[in-house]
Amino acid sequence: MQELQAAIDHYLAGNATPEEQQLVNKWYYSLPDNLIEIPAGEQALREKIRDRIHLRLQQTIHENAPALPSRGFFTATRFAAAILILIGMAGATWLFLEMGKRTPAKQVAQNNTAPGKVIPGGNKAVLTLANGDTILLDNADNGLLSRQGNTKVIKLNNGALAYQASGGNGAPVSWNTITTPRGGQYRITLPDGTDVWLNAASSLRFPTAFTGPVREVSLAGEGYFEVKPSIAGNGRKMPFIVKVAGYQHRDEMKVRVLGTKFNIMAYSDEAAVSTSLLEGSVAASNGADSVMIKPGQRANLPNGQSRFKLGTADFKEILAWKNGEFRFREAGIKDIMRQLCRWYDVEVAYKGDASQVKLSGLIPKTEDISVLLDALQATGKVHFDMKGRTITVQPL
Repeated sequence: MQELQAAIDHYLAGNATPEEQQLVNKWYYSLPDNLIEIPAGEQALREKIRDRIHLRLQQTIHENAPALPSRGFFTATRFAAAILILIGMAGATWLFLEMGKRTPAKQVAQNNTAPGKVIPGGNKAVLTLANGDTILLDNADNGLLSRQGNTKVIKLNNGALAYQASGGNGAPVSWNTITTPRGGQYRITLPDGTDVWLNAASSLRFPTAFTGPVREVSLAGEGYFEVKPSIAGNGRKMPFIVKVAGYQHRDEMKVRVLGTKFNIMAYSDEAAVSTSLLEGSVAASNGADSVMIKPGQRANLPNGQSRFKLGTADFKEILAWKNGEFRFREAGIKDIMRQLCRWYDVEVAYKGDASQVKLSGLIPKTEDISVLLDALQATGKVHFDMKGRTITVQPL
């Protein structure tokens, strides 16, 4: 009950984690509609949460509706309906009645023999130590997990992983790897104080201490970095370098920074490696080309090509994964489904040509996937058939 109360407090304050949001949603669902059966205290909390949901809904509509063209996007009503359904509020029919007098779309077809719901991902990762030992971080207790040379490996109370230098010189430096599965994400603080958020199906290889002229790590998948400036003992700055693991030109790609905030997306099944800069200065190179990225820019390195392409970065969309959202703007259905597959650990098949299906919307990541698919299906552009953990997509 204490865990629930803390989650509710954080939710009402607007700083709940995705896991806390899901816990509050489950509690909200569990309350019966018959007010007689709800204790007075719980009813008051329920109404507070309802009011906050309504407030967030209105803010989201206000923020996004002006930019929504009439074709190829949710209408404001459908957009709002999708948000409310996906937030998980009981009685979602209310929005259809009050904001457009619409009837809910047909629900996603599911196999009745499917073993339970497909739930969203959460804080899940495996830490592999230099000696090959592995630690399942989502099941590990908080506190000291290991000592690596002069560095303590600690699981913090908020579930994140931290490497804390304990002083002393001369201890051998070893390399660790943190890996998130499909359906998992994780945050880690590196020995220099740099914070890294790993998206699903990603990995980061890093040393237990940064002792050389540069700080270097290797990334596969997607990660958001907040790099701390670092100065060596001789007063020289220590650049932070991210080697991008992958294939084709990706093996040679490096991102070099000092102190900055940026996101790298380098999944092997995506069309390009994408580096987006929020603050600071970044140089990306791949042996054949190099480019300086300014704040607000994104550099793409398409598969099979050696030249970077600079463009404008939409950070609301790029960092949606880190902020507990799916955010799409005229995104192809295949691009959307790749994200859903990573977060919900499902498979996808296509029936017909879906290359022309494009959708937009803002969808929380804390709900059951069938609720999310219902909202996408309400656009009238696509139909989903879900059997077990396989989703068949059919354009309409």
